[in-house]
Amino acid sequence: MIDAKLNLNDGRTIPQLGLGVWRIPNGKKCESAILTAFEAGYRHIDTASFYGNEESVGAAARASGLQREEIFIATKLWNSEHGNPERALETSLRKLKLDYVDLYLIHYPVRERLRSWRAFEKFKEQGKVRSVGVSNFTIRHLSELLAGSTIIPAVNQVEFHPYLYQRELLDFCVANGIVVEAYSPLTMGERLKDRKLIAVAKKYPSMHSRAQRRPVLSDLSGRSHDDVTKSPAQILIRWAIQHNLVVIPKSSEPSRIQENAAVFDFAITDADMRTLDGFNENLRTCWDPTEAP
Repeated sequence: MIDAKLNLNDGRTIPQLGLGVWRIPNGKKCESAILTAFEAGYRHIDTASFYGNEESVGAAARASGLQREEIFIATKLWNSEHGNPERALETSLRKLKLDYVDLYLIHYPVRERLRSWRAFEKFKEQGKVRSVGVSNFTIRHLSELLAGSTIIPAVNQVEFHPYLYQRELLDFCVANGIVVEAYSPLTMGERLKDRKLIAVAKKYPSMHSRAQRRPVLSDLSGRSHDDVTKSPAQILIRWAIQHNLVVIPKSSEPSRIQENAAVFDFAITDADMRTLDGFNENLRTCWDPTEAP
């Protein structure tokens, strides 16, 4: 089991590394990916009603043989569900076949967000969710929420990686006791062949034997080379971990799931962290919540 956890502002903890299951179809493929993750030591699975695979998340959790309290499951209220958050949560729990979820998030800051947050506070009181949080909230959205609620979000899940280093948002969340959770931490693959990133990765040897290595990288000239060093993906994940973020890389490939977990046997130097911090180019591979109401 991967032991790395962060403390939440409600007294609970959250595993720092999780598996994201966005775009993994409901069914055997999703269940297999989650079971592979459990075998690799993951204990945190991030889904959403919008993903359409909550049934598979619940099925994999039951098939794993792990105790419920060993697994951290997060799901989310979708934009079209704000008219009846109670029904949305009950539907998610029914699909998951769970009595509670560990984390329930508002998926996006739609106009009804404050009304729905009051329902979230009740869900927490009722024990149907252990922690409550938000996703894709900017400083403006968080400030509004903090001014009009009694419970501070435990988590703000946003796109976050060196190419979208939201330093001001991170500082605001830290100052208010909100854990930042990074989705799309691998830039959805868009920057994995960046020469600057590969140059950093080449400084960190892989702990696996040469016999276990496989060709996984190619430089921009198209030449393949053995995975004798940490991969660019591992560097991106480790960067997030060293910024005290929760990080949820998505994959359904067993080798990638295992590779993404192999980030706790090394540390990026302070100098290289500063180099990676300097990669910011405000790259968004998903939503731009600054345009939300």
